[in-house]
Amino acid sequence: MNTRSVQITPRLHAALDMLRGYNTAADIGCDHGRLTAALLQKQICRFVIASDISAPSLEKTRQLISRIGLSDRVSFRVGDGCNVLKPGECDAIAMLGMGGTLMVRILEACPVPLMGAQALILQPMRAQYDIRRYLFANNYHIVSDRVISDRNRLYQVLKAVPDDTPDRIPSGFPHNFFDVGYRSFADHDELLPELCRQQLECHNKMLRTAIGTSGEAVIQHRIDALEQILHSSY
Repeated sequence: MNTRSVQITPRLHAALDMLRGYNTAADIGCDHGRLTAALLQKQICRFVIASDISAPSLEKTRQLISRIGLSDRVSFRVGDGCNVLKPGECDAIAMLGMGGTLMVRILEACPVPLMGAQALILQPMRAQYDIRRYLFANNYHIVSDRVISDRNRLYQVLKAVPDDTPDRIPSGFPHNFFDVGYRSFADHDELLPELCRQQLECHNKMLRTAIGTSGEAVIQHRIDALEQILHSSY
């Protein structure tokens, strides 16, 4: 058995922290398997369901878990999204490194909301607006929403739990804006202003080529929202 600790990135560390206290986790889209390995090595979870739509990707996870001698604590499954899960089979679901639009599709395809899990940990690579809007519209409570610096890039990692009522948007946060986290805003995340400035620079470039098109108003709304966050009492 290789007992050497698997090295993980800051964004995976953030996800690990959000998964503490759950007995069984599902690592959907596990790819290289480092999250699965770290959850078990650090004794954060007792058991992990590791799945990927790609059999070769899942094989990478299988080999890693075999090298560290923890195969008896993982169920390896090839499949699309949460279709690999039975209702009530896991306590928390993690989906990291995929687009927010795909995350929405996966959640909408669940025959039971969140397959009966208690928490959802997400790290969307793009389309953060889509997944946050979905969570807000479907009464998920955002417990934590962090901006993480990892290898000179900023990532957003969030934890949501099913609730009976929609979240309350904090005072000062722009209406109908989900590109960045209102929970990050409320918690005064120190990296949120930097993330907003990066997005603002990108949108200003996009606006120059969108003037006179149907996309101009959408981009301008996002620019106004980002400037509101930066100019707030935050």
